[in-house]
Amino acid sequence: MRNLTVGTSASIAALSLALALSACADDSAESSTDDEVGDTLAESGDSSSGSSSTGTGSEGQTSDTDTSTGTSTSSDTSTSSDTDTSSDTDTSSDTDTDMSSDTDTSSDTDTGGDPYAPWILSVDEPDSTTDMLVQISVVEGEVGETTVICADITLPDSIPSDTNFTSLTFNDQTLYASVGKQTNGDTLLLIDPCDCTATEIGSYGFTGVNGITSNELQVMFGASSNQDVIIDIDPETAMAVELNALPGDWGSTGLTWSDPEDNLLFGINASNDQLYTFDGDTTESLGSVPLSANFSSVGIEYHPGQGVLYACGVSGQASSLFSVDTEDGTTTLEAADVFEATCDNLAAPFGPVECIPQ
Repeated sequence: MRNLTVGTSASIAALSLALALSACADDSAESSTDDEVGDTLAESGDSSSGSSSTGTGSEGQTSDTDTSTGTSTSSDTSTSSDTDTSSDTDTSSDTDTDMSSDTDTSSDTDTGGDPYAPWILSVDEPDSTTDMLVQISVVEGEVGETTVICADITLPDSIPSDTNFTSLTFNDQTLYASVGKQTNGDTLLLIDPCDCTATEIGSYGFTGVNGITSNELQVMFGASSNQDVIIDIDPETAMAVELNALPGDWGSTGLTWSDPEDNLLFGINASNDQLYTFDGDTTESLGSVPLSANFSSVGIEYHPGQGVLYACGVSGQASSLFSVDTEDGTTTLEAADVFEATCDNLAAPFGPVECIPQ
């Protein structure tokens, strides 16, 4: 019995020891699990954005607690490409404000092409057979300075060599003159300033046409001092028709058109030294004012670019250039001794004229 008791006791003791060892193993496992949870909670409290990476193992702490990958913010928080606005905000092409071509107004505001160049022309006749075409500057500070365009205009055989040029005008960019073929002021000539020749256009059917002028629409007017009428002249044929009677008896005369804005005709009658104004469409007389100077011959031209009415032929100063106030008739000397002979014709351009310096 002793041996059975001892054996039994030994068996009981061995069983008790086994149970104790088993309990210790369970405690160790629970403690290990509790430690991982604690680590995970600590990691959750951290600012790491990779908290789920610690759930990859429950057996060892090496991978469970290694947060080198889970907590790395090198790619997640990097804004190097997201916030780089080098291309998004580059407005070099979209907001390019170079307006070199858009705002270039060199041609719109350039006044070099002003159709009313600052000069007038006249045929100066120093002797009975010389007809010299001269350009006269009306630039401030240079008024009266002359440039010879043609030393002597070659006349057609049909026109006497001693004819008198009594009036000059541009029609568009073509230069015309009124001369005498059979009698004073009965024929229209075309003048080419490039070769200094004149071509006969024809006779008006009126005489004493010592004032001719044209408007911007190429309508040519004339004043006949013999018939005392204003006429409409065809620049292609020279044939003319009467438009309106001139007021009173006219002697030496000149006629000029104003400009598109005012559209008036101005005429000087040397017989009574009056400046007359006419409607540019109907040629109806609009009144007159006395001139402050005595005219013996008449050359007259309104220069639209200068806004000045130029005139010549003042008695005793017939080779000088004057201006006339269209409101009160005051006549003012602009330049003395401009011409070699008595002046009785003037013309201003409508645009660039070939072979004449602008």
